[in-house]
Amino acid sequence: MSRLSVRFRPLLLLVLLALLSEAIYLSFSLLYPLPVHGAAGRPFDLEQLSRDRPWAAGVYVLGLLALFAVFWVALRVVEQGRAACRLVVVAGLLFAVTLVWLYPVTATDLFQYVLRARVRVVHGANPMTVPPDAFPDDPLLPFAGEWADTLSPYGPAWELLAEGIAWLGPRDAVGGALAYKGLALLAYAACLALVGWGTGGDARAMLFVAWNPLVLLEGVGNGHNDLLMLAWALLALVVWERTGRWVPAVAALTLAVLTKVSAALLAPLLLVAMLRDRPAWRQRIGLLLGAGSLAVTIVLLAYLPFWPPWESLAGVVDELSHRYTYTIAALLRLALRECVSLPLARAVPRAAGLAVFVLMILRASVQLARRKISLPEAAFLVTFTFLLTGTSYRIWYPLWLVPLAALHLSRRAELRTLLFCLTSELSILMYYLLWRWVLNGQTLPRADWLLMHAITVPWQYGLPLLVPLLVRNRPPDAVRRVPPERSSR
Repeated sequence: MSRLSVRFRPLLLLVLLALLSEAIYLSFSLLYPLPVHGAAGRPFDLEQLSRDRPWAAGVYVLGLLALFAVFWVALRVVEQGRAACRLVVVAGLLFAVTLVWLYPVTATDLFQYVLRARVRVVHGANPMTVPPDAFPDDPLLPFAGEWADTLSPYGPAWELLAEGIAWLGPRDAVGGALAYKGLALLAYAACLALVGWGTGGDARAMLFVAWNPLVLLEGVGNGHNDLLMLAWALLALVVWERTGRWVPAVAALTLAVLTKVSAALLAPLLLVAMLRDRPAWRQRIGLLLGAGSLAVTIVLLAYLPFWPPWESLAGVVDELSHRYTYTIAALLRLALRECVSLPLARAVPRAAGLAVFVLMILRASVQLARRKISLPEAAFLVTFTFLLTGTSYRIWYPLWLVPLAALHLSRRAELRTLLFCLTSELSILMYYLLWRWVLNGQTLPRADWLLMHAITVPWQYGLPLLVPLLVRNRPPDAVRRVPPERSSR
């Protein structure tokens, strides 16, 4: 009897942790309900919704801290086994369903999905070449905010799917937002299934995705389409690692890139992994021709409704080339422009970041080709470096790291990802509360912009970058993580 009690004690503790997490997520959805605030006719953020009740913002921040604490404890107590896996998945899906009803308090992207779908379905225009403000009478235009004149930064695979949802479902703010949140919920479930497949049903790896507060709050709570991109990208990586079949792997990664171009970070790594296992040059040339032809065919088919594609790339190019938002590069730009010309202040951080990123992708490719690291490890290193060296950053971007780390959960990857999720999610203290409540919501002069970046950037990047260096790395269980042998490809 005592043995049975010891066996079920970690499982019981995991149940209690799940109930505590669910209570916090439920409180968030009750404090900021989507059906209520979404019907107001314009977007809000956390600070605006909390202005008349600052205690609600306090509850949200304290709730975030509690969620990450619970998540950390759960990672320490979870044990392997089917019962633990079932509990992890069921509880994660319960959290996600609860957050479907949460108003997107840290981003308006969800409503912009609805609005851009209306550009296509209601107004008959191409959202990749026509901005939302081209239709000033659209009742949802206020939801675009500062992005009203911005073209879609997403790919045709996403826009076609968004259009299909708009044709089949409601096109108003609340109904449309719920529909896209339903899609995010499905993508979340797909990511869990793929991590489970890729790790052989490792309960800890699945919990690392399923209970991660940033994944849940930003992926489902705010409904970002990054979860869908990740589902396609994970499918590509896991299919290749588990089966060695390049056709579905290339097709899935192409669809990931056509959803959101950020997935292109993984393309050279997947190519290296495929070429590595084909020693003969004739095989390699055949693979390159086949993979290239498949990818080009999918791209052309996806862009047919948005032809010509070179005109429909404007929003993607603008997102990649002109955005400077709370990054190390942005901090350097603000510091440099105090003493050099603005063009030079812009160019130097961008060039330096690009150089570091290129060196990392070359290093990761060489290590991958020599089988010193796995494909998920290489993908994690390249993605983490991109987040450090890029010029554009949003608080949900660490979402990209979570499933990649879960596929090969070393101690440093776990800690680095967890800290990045924590610092990014808690950056709302700077973005909303410090800016508006402490600085009285005034438009910040140049010096104050530098001050805000000097506060936010070291917090956001410093802990994830430096703290794991102090921790001795612990490799994951090699027996559990290595995919089965493949006799042919």
